[in-house]
Amino acid sequence: MSRAISFPYTIDPNGVAEYTESATKIYVDRVLTLLSYYVGQRPMLPTYGVNWSKSLFENDSDAQIAIPLAISEAIAKWIPEVSVTSVDFVGNNFDGTENVIVSLKLPDDTLTSLTINTGTINYSGTIAG
Repeated sequence: MSRAISFPYTIDPNGVAEYTESATKIYVDRVLTLLSYYVGQRPMLPTYGVNWSKSLFENDSDAQIAIPLAISEAIAKWIPEVSVTSVDFVGNNFDGTENVIVSLKLPDDTLTSLTINTGTINYSGTIAG
């Protein structure tokens, strides 16, 4: 990988999509994109995404098993060159959501992590209105 459109998708003042050349950012962006889709949401790729909907409404102990499994399975299927080293919960928020930290091992053996808020499952971690 040498260059890819940066996530979240933005356009610079000249009307050009912003790119990144960082291999770490490219892989993290790919994982974030995958995690932002529910299975069945993409018409031409009906199995692309993560089964968050089945996992998020479980009780705490079942969710702490189902969410890491759903994330690991999706990444193994769609981004097999990246491996999940752990999925940790940072605790319940006052709004009923949880923060999930996904730790990854990239193809060049770089270790990185990203935090996802289960309320919106989006990059910024904010709750959609």
